[in-house]
Amino acid sequence: MNETVSWSEVSAATEPIEAVDGFAEQARCRAHLECEAVEWAIGELATFIDEREVDLEPLLEYARRSRKSLPNRHDKAYEAMADVFDVDPAVYETYVFAYSELCEELSDTGRSEKHPRGCTNALVSRPMVDLEGETNGPLVLKNRDIAGRGLRPKAVVEQPPIDDYYGFLTVDTCGTISIFKGVNDQGLVAANTYIDSERDDIDPAVQLRNGTVIRTILEEAATVEEARTLLESYPTRRLMGQTLFLADETDAVLLEVDPVAEQITAVDDPVVTRTNHFVCSHSTETASSTMRRERAQELLADHGHLDRDDLWRLARDHEHGPGDDSICRHPEPEMGEHAFGQLTTASAALFEGGVTEVEMTLGTPCDGETTRCVFGESIPAPLRTGKRWLERCASQETD
Repeated sequence: MNETVSWSEVSAATEPIEAVDGFAEQARCRAHLECEAVEWAIGELATFIDEREVDLEPLLEYARRSRKSLPNRHDKAYEAMADVFDVDPAVYETYVFAYSELCEELSDTGRSEKHPRGCTNALVSRPMVDLEGETNGPLVLKNRDIAGRGLRPKAVVEQPPIDDYYGFLTVDTCGTISIFKGVNDQGLVAANTYIDSERDDIDPAVQLRNGTVIRTILEEAATVEEARTLLESYPTRRLMGQTLFLADETDAVLLEVDPVAEQITAVDDPVVTRTNHFVCSHSTETASSTMRRERAQELLADHGHLDRDDLWRLARDHEHGPGDDSICRHPEPEMGEHAFGQLTTASAALFEGGVTEVEMTLGTPCDGETTRCVFGESIPAPLRTGKRWLERCASQETD
């Protein structure tokens, strides 16, 4: 690491985030905050890679081609973060750009991380929101399911407005530049689920990764309408398959983004749930994805108006599990906590359109403490740095 940052400086993360001069400077500030968590994770990964004699070259080739698709400002952010961490550069590059592929190599169970893909999302539009409570805008819930969650530390990430780009707030992986859900300082919410639908004729160098799409929308759009216009400005064939949840103070929509069929289908039903297959067009469909979506529909049906508590009950649901087929997904017994060969729930986040805050849990939402963080206000240092995540891991190991 190029600089030594004292704990007193890291503790300043409890203060409201300040404006910075450019994306590289913001990334450096974030990297110093997340340094302990990232260096621990990369060190552990390096040990597993050595023990299992994983050849990183094919993964690095894919990673470097994927990196070429980044907007210049995101690429500068990656370079700035990489310059801070005192880790093996090849392992860090794989961690950022080819983590799913690395988990495939590290899994010794014979199961594929890609089947079934993870995440369960729900959207409740304003007509179905319980307006008698504390909520006024549409609600968006995302359970973030990933492989190898044990070495994928999470933290609250806040980026201030930079130049003409909006700031945003989210909870996501330490030391990475992709964002898979969040709210910006205009109150626009974006979140996604991955769908196994990609074109074979699109090189990773020109394919827009889902984490890039979400972050770009948060940085460049103020409303659902602007987000849709921005997404539709790209050739659909260059996108990855996803369902994209969007909400602002009054408007909400679900977009099925299908690069194979080269179509984007809008769904504006009052209540929408999605897992990891398309509903409006053809896609790969696993038993897990079907069961999770049917269970989510069941939990939100026939309840009249819905509130935050209804969505948190969905996030914590263990029907058909807890495991591959439940909404709140825990590692199967043979997987261990790292769960390289299985997607498990690493965090859950609840957003309200028009409100610049995130209500979130780290780890499985059934046993995680719910915390609200507000854009531009003080956030506890352990959440910004990933230390809270590390403490949870340590407590689980001693249980």
